[in-house]
Amino acid sequence: MKPILKNLPVCLSLLLSLSFILTAQQIFVDQLGYPPAASKYVFTDQPADSFAVRPAGGGAAVFRGPLSLFAMDDPATGMTLYRGDFSSLESSGEWAVEVSGTESSLPFTISDTVYAALYRKSLKGFYFQRCGVDLLGDPAGPFYRTRGHVADGFFHASTGNSGFLPAARGWHDAGDYGKYIVNAGITVGTLLLAYEAFPARFAADAVNIPESGNGIPDLLDEVRFELEWILKMQDTQSSGVYFKLTRENFSGFVMPAQDTGTRYVYELSSTASGNFAAVMARAARVYQAFDSSFAQTCLNAAVQAWGYLQAHPQIVPPGGFSNPPGTATGQYGDGDDRDERLWAAAELYLATGENTYHNYYLNHYSQSGLMNSTMSWPRVQVMAHLAYLRGTLPGINTGLQNTLRTSLTGYCQTLLGLRNSNGFHVAMYNGDYVWGSNATPLNRAVLLIFGYEETGNALYREAALDQLHYILGVNAHRLSFVTGAGDAYPMFPHHRPSGADGVAEPVPGLLAGGPNKNLDDPVLQAHFNETTPPALCYIDDEGSYGSNEIAINWNAPLVLVSGYFASDDPPSGLGEPAVPLLPDTPQLGQNYPNPFNGATVITVHLATAASLQLQIVDVLGRAVYQETLEALPAGEHRFTWQGQNRLGKPVASGLYYYFLAGQDGRVTPAKKMLYIR
Repeated sequence: MKPILKNLPVCLSLLLSLSFILTAQQIFVDQLGYPPAASKYVFTDQPADSFAVRPAGGGAAVFRGPLSLFAMDDPATGMTLYRGDFSSLESSGEWAVEVSGTESSLPFTISDTVYAALYRKSLKGFYFQRCGVDLLGDPAGPFYRTRGHVADGFFHASTGNSGFLPAARGWHDAGDYGKYIVNAGITVGTLLLAYEAFPARFAADAVNIPESGNGIPDLLDEVRFELEWILKMQDTQSSGVYFKLTRENFSGFVMPAQDTGTRYVYELSSTASGNFAAVMARAARVYQAFDSSFAQTCLNAAVQAWGYLQAHPQIVPPGGFSNPPGTATGQYGDGDDRDERLWAAAELYLATGENTYHNYYLNHYSQSGLMNSTMSWPRVQVMAHLAYLRGTLPGINTGLQNTLRTSLTGYCQTLLGLRNSNGFHVAMYNGDYVWGSNATPLNRAVLLIFGYEETGNALYREAALDQLHYILGVNAHRLSFVTGAGDAYPMFPHHRPSGADGVAEPVPGLLAGGPNKNLDDPVLQAHFNETTPPALCYIDDEGSYGSNEIAINWNAPLVLVSGYFASDDPPSGLGEPAVPLLPDTPQLGQNYPNPFNGATVITVHLATAASLQLQIVDVLGRAVYQETLEALPAGEHRFTWQGQNRLGKPVASGLYYYFLAGQDGRVTPAKKMLYIR
């Protein structure tokens, strides 16, 4: 019997917390806090003229500042808001904001690593979504459970097949226990994007999942758990990919082991196949440095799925997938598969360098728009464009990359305008407050981050951080929307394990869907109506699947954004900021992974344009490999060494040194790397 934590001490603690929240209800801050050098704003609906920042435990004010009217009758919330700026307070510690000498905010921290725990918690949220395995011991803690859904799954009659497809494991998709390829695609794609773009930021191997400490970043361990399930959903005959694996109807609020209904595999789908090909191609690139055999498996599967798409040039099934009669689980309806095909082509080109995929992307890249929208499961063209924009293959079209960069910059400017016109600095239109609305500012933060990385415009980085502040408490509900993060967060998410496990606390690290003006469930309809401002249409109630469900595709951008801001920021150096972003001399980063098998990535930072030579030598100083780097622009550059010598043959296992040599004969200090075959 799992211990029930809903006891008197917990109840008293919750009451005390509630009383504290009620006294703090007028002041809005990020409940986790702020990096020291970041902009910091407090918002309040009190018409006060000043505020003070004090130690959270009490004491003298360390900062005082004015409050000014910021938003009158804010369209999203209907609130009148006042704003104060305490950006110049950079002292580390735990603080609270006081307004009118009596009201105090929830406590928050100023620290270089203020979001590190959030990154670990949100990534570990995927561990708690694992299907078909026991969650036990220290990684599971009080949320331990026994395995369920080990008989996934039987072919549904709509497939035209009979029998069983062994497709256990993977992640539960959301608050229910279904598994859906299209949602897995955008989720895995986002997580692998995080690692591929910023490997040093996502290198943590101590998140406390069963694989922690194995020398592989935990993000990649966790994503592989899902990838191995996705691979099982490919049809061995046609190489197409089945759409989903669910019951015919949602289960009740029971634990996985008690959900014993028959689970079915549903039809082949071109949107599923496109997602599959894209993420497998990206996985082939990312995992090459860690497990070249698995990377090759992913690439082979991606190529085969592309073959299915080429053999079926029209959407499959006609009009897109829809539930057959008698099935009422998630539909993820999408009648246009052109964006999935485009994403697959871009990722396969970057994985193989083959013109077949490149030409497809070049011929179709503009069909669904450029970088002028936010990615989501039915709109993945932006994932294709981001991949191509960041590509470094010799044959890549740099003119098109410039076009994409300009498009991204234009969209970031639009998002800045949205942010500046919103009472809480969140880049959302009133129409964005729909099912899963909290994913929208996070996905826009992802684009703002890449806008910053491509241009060096620090305003984009600041706006990206504002979107995280919204999620963590700078919102009309004074709530951190992430379970277990901060002092006030959802206690009753629409999430079957959280509702059925007998533990008072919800499973931690999961993002609630957020305000939903469409009132898509009876609980929302009972509390709000069409006159309610859209950002207020949220309730912390297990029955509100329209506003309080969790989902893996919403957690994925939370992982990327929190992980990006979890440590000191090594600036991009690509724009023209007010302060120098790079050291005066070329800087050589530590390779990653290290030790490695197959391939490793070496990072070079340049303050100014330069021509250099990357040299790799063995422990005796003998030349092993060299690459001439001609006319590199200022900024950050990444180079992949495949563990081969100058003749293209694999080198022996052992210790190697690498350094940069300039045309003037100067060299950088050498760094070590360990190659293990």
